[in-house]
Amino acid sequence: MNITDITQSQIIVPSQPLFPPPITQDQLETYSTHINGKLPRIPTAFVIYKIAYRQRLIADNNLPPANVFSHMAILSYNREPRHVKAAYVNLSILLRSGR
Repeated sequence: MNITDITQSQIIVPSQPLFPPPITQDQLETYSTHINGKLPRIPTAFVIYKIAYRQRLIADNNLPPANVFSHMAILSYNREPRHVKAAYVNLSILLRSGR
């Protein structure tokens, strides 16, 4: 399957909803990356959503190839209602304030 072949109707929907965010602040700290010994970068709202989306697809034993997955995650996030996106933004803000 080519990335250009994916349409919004082909997004794999996880068996459990991604709201409220099924990921904790402690879990997210393991995804923060150190760059050249500097403080870790805090994941953005979309990166947190993508992590949660990936975890759910793995739990469902339904994870597509990485290039397809990334495109699906973008399409899925864009289809989410405003309150779902806001929950992920708030989680990212919470991580930033906890430094």
